[in-house]
Amino acid sequence: MALGLKYFRLVHPAFHSYLAALTRPVSEMTLKTVSGGQQDHRRYMGSPAVPVRHFATKKAKGSLDQITVVTADGKLALNQISQISMKSPQLILVNMASFPECTAAAIKAIRESGMNLNPEVEGTLIRVPIPKVTREHREMLVKLAKQNTNKAKDSLRRVRTNAMNKVKKSKDKASEDTVRLIEKQISQMADDTIAELDRHLAVKTKELLG
Repeated sequence: MALGLKYFRLVHPAFHSYLAALTRPVSEMTLKTVSGGQQDHRRYMGSPAVPVRHFATKKAKGSLDQITVVTADGKLALNQISQISMKSPQLILVNMASFPECTAAAIKAIRESGMNLNPEVEGTLIRVPIPKVTREHREMLVKLAKQNTNKAKDSLRRVRTNAMNKVKKSKDKASEDTVRLIEKQISQMADDTIAELDRHLAVKTKELLG
């Protein structure tokens, strides 16, 4: 077993981290466009920005905290460059007084967060009305979550296929038993990750639709 694991890491050292990244919740998925083998599956699962969030009043303020804002100093979380507070159950205030130069970028990030928000600005104060979440909107979010889950599964299958191909091309470097063990481990890791994705989707669907 130890030899198999050692050889597996040698053949495809990044595969385990690929699968670990894919076990993040559906609620943490994104559609950022990237290219390349390892980046391909991260296109759907590797970023904290989520287009499948919805607002509950007690969570509304925190929902803005980790929105990523592109600034001259790089990408920063919204709560690092502003003071976020609840004015009322229907309104969030984002005070940009400490970083006024980032106000426009913050507005853009909030608007493009995928949370159906339409911020309004008054100087360095951003007012964010909390939209009413309708049944139709919740159903749309569930549909989006399913689409992203399926895309993540497709990406995972490509990673698994690439790993299997590398193992097959390296059969002269290990015994048949070791190769079969590695192939079994790869398949098991992929199957476990797909099951985890399905569990996350089920939790998110129940959270959204009850």
